[in-house]
Amino acid sequence: MAAMEDKTDRLVTAREIGEARAGAPPQVRLTPVLPAARRPQEAGAERLLVKCENLQVTGSYKARAAFHIVGGLEGERRERGIVMASSGNFAQAFAYAGAAASVPTAVVMPEYTAPVKVEATARYGAEVVMCDSFDARMPTVRRVAAERGMLALDTFESPPAIAGHGTIGLEMLEQAPQAGTVLVPISSGGLAAGIATAVKSARPDIRVIGVQPEGANAAYVSWRAGEPTSIPRVETMADALTGPRPGTIPFRHLQAYLDDIVLVSEEEIAAAVRTLLFRVKILAEPGGAVAAAAFLSGKVDPPGIVLALVSGGNADPSVLAKILAGGGSSLILPGRAYQSWAAPVSP
Repeated sequence: MAAMEDKTDRLVTAREIGEARAGAPPQVRLTPVLPAARRPQEAGAERLLVKCENLQVTGSYKARAAFHIVGGLEGERRERGIVMASSGNFAQAFAYAGAAASVPTAVVMPEYTAPVKVEATARYGAEVVMCDSFDARMPTVRRVAAERGMLALDTFESPPAIAGHGTIGLEMLEQAPQAGTVLVPISSGGLAAGIATAVKSARPDIRVIGVQPEGANAAYVSWRAGEPTSIPRVETMADALTGPRPGTIPFRHLQAYLDDIVLVSEEEIAAAVRTLLFRVKILAEPGGAVAAAAFLSGKVDPPGIVLALVSGGNADPSVLAKILAGGGSSLILPGRAYQSWAAPVSP
């Protein structure tokens, strides 16, 4: 087994993010920024803009980092391929990027992953290996790497992943220079780390705020503790945001560049999915809608233009049906439809 983890204390630079953008292949799309009205009376005078990474190839922002990492492999490392862990969106992105570059990929996925994401990952061409819990992901990655002779990638602690994610921030600055606040979803922290680094390096005056579900608030707890901290349980319909602890390397970037972290409820997430679908005409999965939910709910409502990232659109059809029917917190209560999505983790 060979590892790809980078335990450096150095922060990713704006230059590295720029290089990641310059090296992106044609498959990585320049996604649009669209206005989002909270109510019909706001049409034409919207204060919320959304960066639509749900329209990115494979349906989420993860393709940027996946192509950046896969594109950096050379020689023997390229031939051996990569094994990594993901609850869905990174899995699909790595499967797609690996197939496009003829790099073997294997993906470890927890059993509670939405079936639609497991199926899509396999269709893109990766070998899918299931594990029984969030905590089992990286031990399973290391086991598979040893058995297959592949490179083990810890996406929670990957500076190249942060650089790839940061390319979104560069596009945000170009597409919406009038925005005074940027809202970004947080799980393990790599996405927010990359965007905050890119935005703050060029425009320190812009506030960058992370957003988490109330039931998956590890970064929020860590932010207030001043160090990466694990939470004992994760319960949210936002299956893309189930990290029980932020990565150490991403958290250092958050401390350096992020302005704040706020929480949104399941009802507010569901309402944001509906607003984005019916008013903006785009489909966001629950995890992809949390940043917009912070503004739409009034949790973040500063003067001026707010730019929120819609990070993914790979919604499970059964989840979407219940959201459109008016479901909110009832989706995750014990004994209800999403009990299997509550992922126990060790403190």
